[in-house]
Amino acid sequence: MGIIQRITEKEIVQERALKTREKILMAALELYTEKGYHKTTVDEIAKRAGVSTGIAYRYFKNKKELLLAALTFAFEHLKELVGISEADLYNGGIEEVLIFFEKMHIEYRAFHEELEGLRHSDEDVRKLYLGVLENALMRLQEALPKEIREKPHSREKLHIMIGLMENYCHTYMEGLLSIKELKYMRGEVIRIIQKELWEEE
Repeated sequence: MGIIQRITEKEIVQERALKTREKILMAALELYTEKGYHKTTVDEIAKRAGVSTGIAYRYFKNKKELLLAALTFAFEHLKELVGISEADLYNGGIEEVLIFFEKMHIEYRAFHEELEGLRHSDEDVRKLYLGVLENALMRLQEALPKEIREKPHSREKLHIMIGLMENYCHTYMEGLLSIKELKYMRGEVIRIIQKELWEEE
């Protein structure tokens, strides 16, 4: 009975530690979104998470490690956080994905632009980004229906899909086109992804 009790207590402590870590990561992501990474301090993240700064540093040795952990957490829980799944990319939900991307680019513009800069200037962020992209592409390819997945160049086409959606979102964010022009561009992106990229060779 004593051994079982000790195991249970250990599991409770581990669960509490995981929840505390997650609270810190969620607080970090919220503040990065509101203020950007460079203007956010570990003190502010700890306060938002409801823990002391010392506790935050117990989980993450510095601000950079916290950023990488927060990004990893966000990428790993993207479907839960935003309600978008791989199926949306081939199951008639392309427009919903684009609308979501628009929202992300507009609402999180400061952090998005900062992250793009970090991706080009910080080797650790670049490696993390490339690893996440590679993993996401692999999962997407595996999730595609067999008849699409086994077509020639399906992997390259996934890269093209992502590029088209990113380009559309950046155009939307820059505000250079009218609503009518953006609507046309959105329609064309959807048409190309749904029809052109997956048609028979």
